[in-house]
Amino acid sequence: MNEVPEGKNMEGTYERFIASCPWCGRRNVFNRASDLGDFEPIDHKDVSCLFPDCSKPFFLTGDTINPAYEMVIYDCYELIEQKYYAYCILNLCQSFELFFSQYLRVELVYRPFASGVRDERLDLDIRHFNDLRNLLYARLRGLTFEPMRNLFFCLVLRGPGPGSLEEAERLVRIFPCYPGVPSDDEIRAAAISGNERVRESLLRLKSCKVHELRNEVVHKSGYRPNLSEVKDALEETRQILFPLGHDLKVQIDDLNWYMTQRA
Repeated sequence: MNEVPEGKNMEGTYERFIASCPWCGRRNVFNRASDLGDFEPIDHKDVSCLFPDCSKPFFLTGDTINPAYEMVIYDCYELIEQKYYAYCILNLCQSFELFFSQYLRVELVYRPFASGVRDERLDLDIRHFNDLRNLLYARLRGLTFEPMRNLFFCLVLRGPGPGSLEEAERLVRIFPCYPGVPSDDEIRAAAISGNERVRESLLRLKSCKVHELRNEVVHKSGYRPNLSEVKDALEETRQILFPLGHDLKVQIDDLNWYMTQRA
């Protein structure tokens, strides 16, 4: 019996997984939603060549495990190569919004569950976890860059996150949907685990204008950015989000990982 071969030249992006068919050699572009129906990192997935005159089976493997906000940033390099500069700006703004959302999910749902879960009340804790996750989604739904950024500021500058689901729920319910922007002095004075690099990243974030450039692109002016603007925005985004994800320890969007980090 012939073994199913592995795809060739495989590459994962945020929306797509690309592989050359090992039988016919042609480039297959699988959309994660429509073609694969799976958004989890791919370790082994059986597929068939998308070209009807081939349609032979092979498998995908070796997917990236980067968080969504990083994958969207990396997609920008291909967009720049193809000179889709406006789409690159959209991606960069989305990467910030994905990061804010992931940070809030980790600090207000994953970590409180991981630190407070007890075997004797596991079913109750899981129900509370799901309810809180849905509540947070409802509170964040429809928020754009600026209110999401300001919620992020509020939580980071507040200090240590909630230690239980009950505390987290109280915080989510009273969280202002449209908080103000902290001053530079408030950011510099914040006790963020003694991490000076986080404070510097927050100051960079406060002055970042990628969302304003995005608004010029998508609104009726239909602004078309040039290569220099896009490269500057890409570098600024990397300099803000990569250090923040690392220093705040929110690079993983998986509850099970935070369960393993419990002391």
